[in-house]
Amino acid sequence: MSTRKLTPLEMLQSADLETVLNGVELIEEKGKPTQLPELFRCYLTHTELPHKKALYELLSSITIKGAKEAWIALLSMPEFTQVNAQIVNILWNTRLDFSAELERFVQLAVQLDYLGTLECLTLIENMEGPFQEQQLLESELILKEYVKKQVDEGAQKQQLIFSLVQHLEQLKMQEDHDLFFE
Repeated sequence: MSTRKLTPLEMLQSADLETVLNGVELIEEKGKPTQLPELFRCYLTHTELPHKKALYELLSSITIKGAKEAWIALLSMPEFTQVNAQIVNILWNTRLDFSAELERFVQLAVQLDYLGTLECLTLIENMEGPFQEQQLLESELILKEYVKKQVDEGAQKQQLIFSLVQHLEQLKMQEDHDLFFE
């Protein structure tokens, strides 16, 4: 019988909760942003709530250098397109500021379902800025295109999109105010 030691990623895939928790500890100590896709795959494959919760907490606590870029790369991976709303849910629980990615999250807001749009709106509302005028204009254009298509995705999503439009207007006014007083 082989007594090969499990890698932290293999530990995260275990059905045994204690093994998963030990794997989480090791990843927290020595994990790298490049491991994010594997970590997220582990999160997606677990169905047991305690396992999933431990992995969710691990993912939402990743703040090391390069984490933002790794998350954005993950959002861009075709294999994760169907679970972008879950990724955004984790992102708004991180302490990372994705202000530089405003347009990306506005685009996701119009593409995702109601809950995904809600996740994007929450993430956008928590962005710290500052925002470039170009970002705000591009984001506004995305929303105008969405509204012009008059996609009927339900009153609730329409209300979220309206809230997003209002928030962008506030950001534009704030940025204009900041420029005026610099």
